[in-house]
Amino acid sequence: MRTWTCIDGSWRPGELDGGPRWYDLSGADRDDLLELASRYHLHPLAIEDCLSPYLHTPKIDDFGSYLFIVVLAMKPGTVEPILEELDIFLGPDFLITYRDDPATAPEVDGVVHALEQGLAVRPGTDGLFYEVLDRVVDSFLPRVSSMSEQLDALADLIIEGDRNGGLSQRVLEMRRTAGSIRRTMAPLLSVVLRFGRGEFALVQPSNVIYFRDIYDHLLRVDLALEELRDDAEVALNTYLSTLNNKMNEVMKVLAVVAALALPATVITGIFGTNFEEIPGLRSNYGFGAMLLAIAGIAASMALFFRRRGWF
Repeated sequence: MRTWTCIDGSWRPGELDGGPRWYDLSGADRDDLLELASRYHLHPLAIEDCLSPYLHTPKIDDFGSYLFIVVLAMKPGTVEPILEELDIFLGPDFLITYRDDPATAPEVDGVVHALEQGLAVRPGTDGLFYEVLDRVVDSFLPRVSSMSEQLDALADLIIEGDRNGGLSQRVLEMRRTAGSIRRTMAPLLSVVLRFGRGEFALVQPSNVIYFRDIYDHLLRVDLALEELRDDAEVALNTYLSTLNNKMNEVMKVLAVVAALALPATVITGIFGTNFEEIPGLRSNYGFGAMLLAIAGIAASMALFFRRRGWF
């Protein structure tokens, strides 16, 4: 567990006397979390949500003297974005951040590093909470933008030709991922909006506008995810159109070949009938004349098709 104390508007490491405190905990600090729950009278249901291994929907629980907030952060170091939970208790004189995995929400570690460098944050625990939430939300857009760039590259490859269908499968998976992330993150918009409206007495009026700025950033992420799903849909439609065009080309070639073979089929069928009196049947030049007729008719048809631009 890492602890910081605010003295004269400056956050200093350690549990010191004289000001609000920030406790940053992870899954290994279960006992510390229970001790803080007893000290600050945190509700057992909120503690249960923290310790639960399941991913919870973003929300705010107002317990009067403090707020319990669930937000989502993107797991670093993964190709596809993976959402993980960040639990926060916000009180007038304390801020508690809890993560199951210390690697979750590295933006929290970024705030710690910034404080070590003497970062000046907004006043109060809500000002520090703003700094954490702002960094978490700002980390979303680069990951979504990276997905958009990957999708553009896949779309270009699809246009060039996707012989085995693997590219279209990746586009489909990306579309599904974008939709899943957007649905999961949608409640986070409501959470941040409530802070931006100044609904909670624990948030100082001077800090409300900063939470409104976070809402604007999160709205951009939501729109980017929607555009990503739309672009993926366009890419899939492009793939299907390309596939249909290729199929039409194949069918055109087969149709031309069948048409050129039709005269030979008709002529050989006629001369293959079981009649004795067939013109040219006993002629020394009959077979050659038949082949010449077949070749001539096929060549004439090919020339006609060519002039019409059919192949």
